[in-house]
Amino acid sequence: MRLDIEKVRIYAKKADNKALIDRVTLFQSGMEPEALEIIKLELTSRGISAFEITEHEEKYKEKVIRGPEGMPRLCNNCPSPATAQEWGWLKVFGFVPIIPWKYLFCEDHKTSHK
Repeated sequence: MRLDIEKVRIYAKKADNKALIDRVTLFQSGMEPEALEIIKLELTSRGISAFEITEHEEKYKEKVIRGPEGMPRLCNNCPSPATAQEWGWLKVFGFVPIIPWKYLFCEDHKTSHK
């Protein structure tokens, strides 16, 4: 599959700073070098320093839950990297609980503070 540079540029312009910083730090192993460069340029144009990017990576690299391939797992509520696993019920039709289930949540959506 060929990388669509224009789609990356559009994404970089629309995405918030945290999403872009997550891409160049936590998700970088799954990204094309050209896409990383576009995102880094966008962050620089927004005044985000290399120090801020490194600081973000240091803060989250040990917290993030990774899949067997090494990529961060995503929050069940948003596209941010998951940092917490919590038990809940897998529900049929959205309201009939059938079995206990582990859900993944990011820093913004987790409920327990371990």
